[in-house]
Amino acid sequence: MVMSIGLTGLKAANTHLQVVSQNVANVSTTGFKSGRAEFGDLVDSNAAGIHPGLGVRTQNIDQEFLQGNPEMTGNALDLAINGNGFFIVKDPSGTAYTRAGNFHPDKDGFIVNNLGQRVQDKTGAADLQLSGTGPWTDINVDKNGNIIAFDSTGAATTPLQVGMANFPNVDGLKRVGDTQWAATPEAGAVINSTPGSGGMGLVSSGMLEASNVDITEQLVDMIVAQRDFQANAQTITAGNNMVQTIINIR
Repeated sequence: MVMSIGLTGLKAANTHLQVVSQNVANVSTTGFKSGRAEFGDLVDSNAAGIHPGLGVRTQNIDQEFLQGNPEMTGNALDLAINGNGFFIVKDPSGTAYTRAGNFHPDKDGFIVNNLGQRVQDKTGAADLQLSGTGPWTDINVDKNGNIIAFDSTGAATTPLQVGMANFPNVDGLKRVGDTQWAATPEAGAVINSTPGSGGMGLVSSGMLEASNVDITEQLVDMIVAQRDFQANAQTITAGNNMVQTIINIR
């Protein structure tokens, strides 16, 4: 029993270490949101009642959607959200939601991210594409996500507006990458709108939202997780010694 309880503790401590390691590894990743492991008592429920004390289990890996600090880049299509909401990006595999606003026009004028996913308008179903032929210059994006630029002939492009989305329960979103999430029934029905409308935050052009990882806090968590791992390993060792002592009794 002692060794099995210690084993659950080792597994929980290992999960804790994995979450912290993921956070630390992404301390410089644009738009990254830190995770936090939540643990609970492992109980045995049977006809005789509930008997606590069987160890620990990982209940959930919570996501911390606190806003990261804005960092200046000077690129007009680098966009940081100040407030609620996500940018909507899409590729053939589906739609994703992100706070990482590092965008640029591709050769055809589509506004894309570094993965080649196309940025969507407020409907979440239409790609943003600059009119005319590239290269495009003097790109300007206002706080409401309105984009204007000039094509290779000097003609102004057709105005575009960046779309945004939010959910009743963002904690219910499914992480599908370091900086992207997918809709789920737990998150609720998607709310599509534009920056500054429908409860969405405004955008800042020439800036990106930094990771919200607090490196000092994560290093402390790493020490705690390591201590937990060591303590549970000692529990297993103690249990093994007890069994060995009983075996050696004549």
